[in-house]
Amino acid sequence: MKQPNKVKSNQDGWLMEVLKAEQTILDGQMPAITQLLAIPADIRMKSPLLLRAECEDGLLRGRLIETKQRLEAALRGFAAQADDSSMLTMMAMLGLLYEQVGDKQESKPVMALLAQEWERNPENCSGFVPWALAHAAANGSANYEMAQRLFIMSAERFREEGKPIWMGFVLLDRLLFDPLEKEHPDWQLWLHWLKRHMANNTSGAVLVHLLTSKEPAAELCAMLPERFAYLSKAILMQQPDENLPADLTEDIENTIFASGARLRRLLQEGQLAQAEQFYPKLDRLRKLVSTPAIDRLAAELKQSMQEQANVEAHTITFFAQEQIQQQQLTELDQQLGAGLLIKDDMQQSAEPLPASDNDHVNDKEHAAETATAKWRVQLIDGISFSTPEGKLAEPIWKRRKAGELFVYLLLQPGYKANREQVIERVFGEGDPAKRSNQLYVTLHDLRSSLKELGMPEDLVYAKRGVVGITELTFEAIDVESYLTLSRVGDQLWMDDREEACRLYDKALPLYGLLGTELPYAEWLERVREQLLDRQTNMIKRIAGYYGELHDEARVEQCLAEWIALRPEQEEAYEAMIRLCLRGDRRIEAIGWYRRLERVCKEELGSEPLEEVRSLLWN
Repeated sequence: MKQPNKVKSNQDGWLMEVLKAEQTILDGQMPAITQLLAIPADIRMKSPLLLRAECEDGLLRGRLIETKQRLEAALRGFAAQADDSSMLTMMAMLGLLYEQVGDKQESKPVMALLAQEWERNPENCSGFVPWALAHAAANGSANYEMAQRLFIMSAERFREEGKPIWMGFVLLDRLLFDPLEKEHPDWQLWLHWLKRHMANNTSGAVLVHLLTSKEPAAELCAMLPERFAYLSKAILMQQPDENLPADLTEDIENTIFASGARLRRLLQEGQLAQAEQFYPKLDRLRKLVSTPAIDRLAAELKQSMQEQANVEAHTITFFAQEQIQQQQLTELDQQLGAGLLIKDDMQQSAEPLPASDNDHVNDKEHAAETATAKWRVQLIDGISFSTPEGKLAEPIWKRRKAGELFVYLLLQPGYKANREQVIERVFGEGDPAKRSNQLYVTLHDLRSSLKELGMPEDLVYAKRGVVGITELTFEAIDVESYLTLSRVGDQLWMDDREEACRLYDKALPLYGLLGTELPYAEWLERVREQLLDRQTNMIKRIAGYYGELHDEARVEQCLAEWIALRPEQEEAYEAMIRLCLRGDRRIEAIGWYRRLERVCKEELGSEPLEEVRSLLWN
């Protein structure tokens, strides 16, 4: 007869533990995970707050599979309570998880909703929302500047919510995202705030110590949750372990640094062939999860492989080259006399002819005219210049980097950038003194090339740590016009779609390959990808707008442009097939499906989705 009372007594005891843990969470603290897991699962799972705390711990430690299940359960719990703010927090944590495992398909709709809510009602969003959006901005289009701003917004939001522990982890995540990024002006103020609010919190004290330490120790990193412990050691200490803990194997960011450690070992052991076979795997992962720290790692490894390949090639051909050089020296000795006579003859024939007075006058007039002209610049589909009068000119770069530097500066706000930023983006990593020298040699060549076109000598400047181009020299730049039309259209899209589409229609013809003359540069490839995504988004929006107006001819035109632009995107073919079927054009629909089938097989090594096939044959 006493057994039911004993069971009831135990349940009451656990309910008290649940209430204590929930109060700890509401006070902005994180209950110990051992305290949470001690509560029986059937009781713990009934509290969305405890589920949320368990999910937070799972994200920090990298236990992603079980955390996903908990997140979905917590999301259902908060939905049942009609707690919109907590639902958004759970969705943001789920979005963070998707970004960590590189699941772009699952992440896309979640991030779209979070972005909409963050823009519409940021007061209802916790700090997890901008935190998730920061990673989405980096992974989706390598928009690192936007990601940095969102990290800061997330930290500020957690501070406003009175959650110092999460503010600390966001600041650490921002530091790991790009350790070389200049500190935010309020960085020290935030650290002082963290110290005041986490004086009695062990995890908080570790975070503050790590954020303020210029040379963090391995012992300090090891005191963090597993995910951040590994990344802190790999990025801040540059000592990544080749073998990941079992819980972190699904985390792409950790996997990239572990792969980098393995690749370094292969290079140190002289196994260049194995390293070259392994590098594409790391590069594929980098396309799923992107950060400046990861980009630098990939560039460093690629350079190391190239240097080792050069050393091996030099070793193989050393003796043969030595013999060729010796033979060339012998031939030069035999022809020395004749060579001197030829040189004298060439110097005499190269003496300039006297210029007439009229030629001098015309040159001065031309110089004065071109110095005051407002130039139009084309960067898309070939770099060229023109004046409003129609005078055309194409630059001749003495060095490839001169053209690259010119394009980079014209893409920056105000046509200028911090000197260190220019060196890092355009000249990559290496010896600082050597890279600084490269910058100033390239500036000299750039000024010289532009001067030959008739532009002012002081057009390009470098002063007080800033490198830039005088804005008044240019009347219009095609990529700037393209971005302005597109961005204004984006701002109008929610309120005035007709006007937005009118601006999109003006922008679309301006699109093309940015800087076609320039070979591969990482920063330029990222900009090209961003422009490609922007062009695709405009086409999709125009297609949707004319679909609402039932203008199927215009919709078909847009879909054809979308497929031509992104032939690998199955979504475009599906929309075209649906359009053809609505118009009873089954043969054309099958033709588009066969085209998709070829693309999937040749480019992706896969088959079209069953949902697309079922449109035609089910």
